[in-house]
Amino acid sequence: MGRVPRILNPMRSSLARAAYAIARVFGAEPIVERASASSYGSRVIPDQALWFQFQRIGGGMTPQRLSQILRTADTGDLTQYVDLLMDARQKDGHLQGILSQVEESIAELDWTLSLPEGARAKDKRAMTFAEEALRAATGSSNDDSKGFGDMIAHLAGSFYIGHNVAETLWQKNPKGYLVPRGWELHNARRFGYRQSNGAFVWRDSGTPFEGIRIQEEYPNRFVVSQPRVNGDVPSHEGLGRVLMWAALFRNWSMSDWLRTAELAWKPWRIGYYTKAASDKDIAGLETVLQNLVTSGTAVLADTTKFDASFAQQSGGGSKPTHAELYNVVAQEMSKAALGATETVQSSSSSGHAQAQVHKGVSKTILRARARHIAAVIMRDVVRPLIQMNFGKDVLIPTFAFVLPDPVEIAAFGQGIKALAEAGLVMPQAWVRSRIGCPDPKPDEEVLSPPKTAPATPTPPPTDTPTASPGDAQTNPSAADTATPAGADQAPPADA
Repeated sequence: MGRVPRILNPMRSSLARAAYAIARVFGAEPIVERASASSYGSRVIPDQALWFQFQRIGGGMTPQRLSQILRTADTGDLTQYVDLLMDARQKDGHLQGILSQVEESIAELDWTLSLPEGARAKDKRAMTFAEEALRAATGSSNDDSKGFGDMIAHLAGSFYIGHNVAETLWQKNPKGYLVPRGWELHNARRFGYRQSNGAFVWRDSGTPFEGIRIQEEYPNRFVVSQPRVNGDVPSHEGLGRVLMWAALFRNWSMSDWLRTAELAWKPWRIGYYTKAASDKDIAGLETVLQNLVTSGTAVLADTTKFDASFAQQSGGGSKPTHAELYNVVAQEMSKAALGATETVQSSSSSGHAQAQVHKGVSKTILRARARHIAAVIMRDVVRPLIQMNFGKDVLIPTFAFVLPDPVEIAAFGQGIKALAEAGLVMPQAWVRSRIGCPDPKPDEEVLSPPKTAPATPTPPPTDTPTASPGDAQTNPSAADTATPAGADQAPPADA
């Protein structure tokens, strides 16, 4: 039997109770009681009704409204904050691009499990089992669980929000071992922080599970990523607080730009009337000016006239002010998320050397984020997988991503060859990591240097005797090689 539920908030409001009851009536999946949660095939966190899964923030966002949402998030309630982050990502193509670039880059990386030298045969068997189980965990259409790669991308999203949670769904394979069949990727708005001590908790309001620490209550069930991004307290972590202000100003700039464009792309209509014009003539002139853009025709009294001209750009710049502001804010977003701007869009001043520096910065950030996710997977996935099937005396293999290093393999290979021939001893693992080449698996076909035929020994040179005139009769070929008598002598003086 599982542990007795520990209700951390027994004095829930009647409104919260009513909302929870209504949700269950209208189709929300009943919560799995903790007494039955030891059945690893069932889910701990249930589905929610659609109206509980998000709240539309909508337009009209102002600095005051944004500050209010951030202050609410400071109390540990992140529901509106997460809704704002998702809403901004769906509105801003640049924001979506820089976030998905990192998430997809990490998700598509290959990965390895490794053990230190001297590992026992039992440790190696456990490592092989774990790798096969993780690569076979592709999710299931029966319960909408996701595969291992999707779970990695979900964890990579924690750098934007500040946290992300996935639930491991275990099942027994034909041999009786517990293996993951997939992961449930939970909505980040369902989690937050406890006000009393800042602990990371499950915050489904109005349920018996509000305020519990899921990894303590349900060990080996959840994968939790809380990366360090800005070094603040956990409730303030993530890129979201930086990017939201930039997204707000970009949205403002675009909205105002479109309103300006609606005026600027239409001709300015200026009407003139004489002192003799009557009120009827002036009203008719105004009507003509309003309808001229759509109708293209005008009939005026001789006491009025109009002039139409398109607005000219002022300031002598090559770009409108709105475009400059829009692009500058986008560059600031790229710096915050990727550490550089050239990895997303090039500027007029960018060159090859500058682009290489920016790629190096972005590669450093990718490596650091991949290292964090690898540590989370090793702690929350690999360790339970090994210990639940092989016991706690088995070594836990190291999970690591294979990070491609853009080296020129041909030039790098020549340099390694020269250093090796000069007597420098270097580890093979380092060379493989530099070119992104994994270690070959047992019984795996490998490429070997082509076999060359042994060189035929060259016979030693022999002294060829000088042919005599008589040899030409017995050996005709000697006549061709023999030197005529006197051929190497100087001619007579009188020749």
